[in-house]
Amino acid sequence: MTNNLRDRNKVSDFIYSPDNFPCGALVTNSERIITYVNAYFTNELLWQPGELIGKSTDVIFTQSSRIFFQSYVIPTLFHEKKCDEMQLIVLNAKGKRFPITVNARFAEDGCIYWSFFNSSKRDLLYEELIKTRETLELQAEKLKLLASTDELTQLLNRREMKYRSALVLEQTVRSHQSVGLLMLDIDHFKKINDTFGHLEGDRVLKELGTLLNEVCRQTDLVSRFGGEEFLIMLPDTNKHDTLIFCKRLHQLISEIEVGGSILTVSIGVSIGTEKISFTDLFTQADTAVYKAKAHGRNRTEMYVND
Repeated sequence: MTNNLRDRNKVSDFIYSPDNFPCGALVTNSERIITYVNAYFTNELLWQPGELIGKSTDVIFTQSSRIFFQSYVIPTLFHEKKCDEMQLIVLNAKGKRFPITVNARFAEDGCIYWSFFNSSKRDLLYEELIKTRETLELQAEKLKLLASTDELTQLLNRREMKYRSALVLEQTVRSHQSVGLLMLDIDHFKKINDTFGHLEGDRVLKELGTLLNEVCRQTDLVSRFGGEEFLIMLPDTNKHDTLIFCKRLHQLISEIEVGGSILTVSIGVSIGTEKISFTDLFTQADTAVYKAKAHGRNRTEMYVND
C-alpha cells in the first residue's frame, strides 16, 4: 500500500510540474528581473534558462510590446495587482516574433507570476488586428508622451509626476526602503526674466532640465513641477547619499551661466522612511526650500520635524 502511494505521488509530481504545462510560466521581481522560467521557453522559444534568468523582461519583447508593457501592463499590476489577457509580442532566441496572451498576478511575496499563451495560430483577421494594435500602441505612446511631459524641458509634468510618485511611494512601503524628494527652486528667476527676457529664461529652464535628466538615475523621477520649480524623487536612497547628490547638483548647476553670472538654486529635501503620501512629502520639501531661501539661497536644507 505504501509503495502504491509513493508511486502515485511520483506520478502526481510529474504531472503537476510547471515544465509540463503547455504555456510559458515566468516569475519576475518587482523590478521586472526574471527569476524563473519553465521549460516552455526552451522547448518552444529556444531560450536557455541562463539566457533569461537575471535579465530584464525587455529581452523577450519587441519594441512596441516593451512600450505597452512598461506604460500599461506594469502600472495596471501595481494598481490592480493583476492583469488578464494582455496581447503582446515576444521574440524567441533566434529573433522570430510570436504573438502571445499574458496573464499576471502581483503576489504578497513581491514577485510577479506570469503565464504566456501562444497566439500565433489565430486566424488572419486576428493577426491583422494585432498589427493594427501595434500601430495604435505606438500612437498612444506618442500621445501619452505629449500629455505627460513638460513641453519646454521634456521632463515629467506636474500631473505625471504626482501619478508616478504615488506608485513609487507604494513600492517603497512594500520593499521597506526610504525615498528622497528634492525640490529645486531657481534663485531670483523673476530677475532673470525681467533683466534678460523670457527667451533667456526659457533657455535657462531647458538647460537645467537637460542637466537634471542627465545626472539622475533611470529609476529617479525628474519633473518641472511649475514655473522655476523642479522636483526629483530618488527611490531607495538615504539622507547621507541624498545630501552628497545635492552637493553635486549645486556644483553642476553653477556651470550654467546667466548674463555673466552663475545660476544658483535653493534645494529642499524630505526623506520618507515609512508610509507617507506624496502631498505630505511634497509639503515637507517645500518647507525646506523656504528655509534654504531664508538662509541665503544657493544651498540645500533638509526638512526636520520639529
